[in-house]
Amino acid sequence: MNIELQKQRNDLLYRTNIVVKVINNKTPSRVELLKKIAATLGCDEKLIVVDKIDQEYGTHSSLAYIKLYDDFKHLKDIELNYKIKRTGAIEEVKEEAKVEAKVEAKVEAKEEAKVETKEEAKEETKVEAKEEAKVETKEEAKEEAKEEVKEETK
Repeated sequence: MNIELQKQRNDLLYRTNIVVKVINNKTPSRVELLKKIAATLGCDEKLIVVDKIDQEYGTHSSLAYIKLYDDFKHLKDIELNYKIKRTGAIEEVKEEAKVEAKVEAKVEAKEEAKVETKEEAKEETKVEAKEEAKVETKEEAKEEAKEEVKEETK
């Protein structure tokens, strides 16, 4: 597979737009083209999105429109999700995102547990204080009742 590159920098979108002319007997797959471009440019495959590949009628050449982003954050913010998934080399990023999500969920669960235990402790002290107050009022009521009974018996 022979390729010819034409690059154009797009600073506003933090990427380089690349038009590739591929000379081959058949239209290359997105993954094949992605690996070839990454090897040619010496960049990370995760930062490349193969937008489209058009086969020129009656020839052994194809035109491909490729976007090379500066970092993954901008790629994720700007590019459409289906294009990221369709490119094919993003599976590793998905796995990393799943691991990060699990870690974040565990951290949040631990923080919630800490908050819940603090709230439970506060509620328990409030309940204990209320019960003590009830007990004190019951004891006072009993003492008053005893005194009344004593007065009545006199």
